[in-house]
This record gives sequence, C-alpha cells and structure tokens, in this order.
Amino acid sequence: MAVEREVFDWGVRLSARPLAGANAALIIKSEVAVWKPGKGSEVRITFSGTSMVSPLRLLDAQSWTEALTAIIADTRAVQAEMRTAAETKKKR
Repeated sequence: MAVEREVFDWGVRLSARPLAGANAALIIKSEVAVWKPGKGSEVRITFSGTSMVSPLRLLDAQSWTEALTAIIADTRAVQAEMRTAAETKKKR
C-alpha cells in the first residue's frame, strides 16, 4: 500500500486506498497546512466509513489500521520537513 503525496499552496495532502474489492472506494486522507511560526502546522485526518451492507473483514481492518498508521507517520514527517524549511527560510 502506497501513500500518495500531493503538494499545494496551502500545504500537503497524503492519501491511501488500502482496500480492494467492495471497499476499494474507502480512503484515508491527511491534510497538513503550511507551517506557521509559533503555531506549527494544522493537520486534518479524514476517512470514509463502511456500512452495515459492506463491513470490513478482519484482514481488511488490519490493512486499514496499517494504512492509518502509515499516514500518521508520513504526516509527522511532512510536519518536520515544513518546520525545517520554515526555519531555514527564516535564517536567510
């Protein structure tokens, strides 16, 4: 499962689609706003849900958990990159 990264003027969006089959449309997204001195970068994590008609199997739930863990780790890395870039830019 790969985490996709998109860069915008407002920040970075990370997304993952960890499942196939009936639940392939389920997606996890993390939006990391541009770093602001004294405030850091705001992070919003969203994900779509399942229905009673199409619940997750145990293996799917494990894949979902692994994808969410990967998104969180990548989000922290993006925050660190933004902080470093902002501090470097401020020193110039």
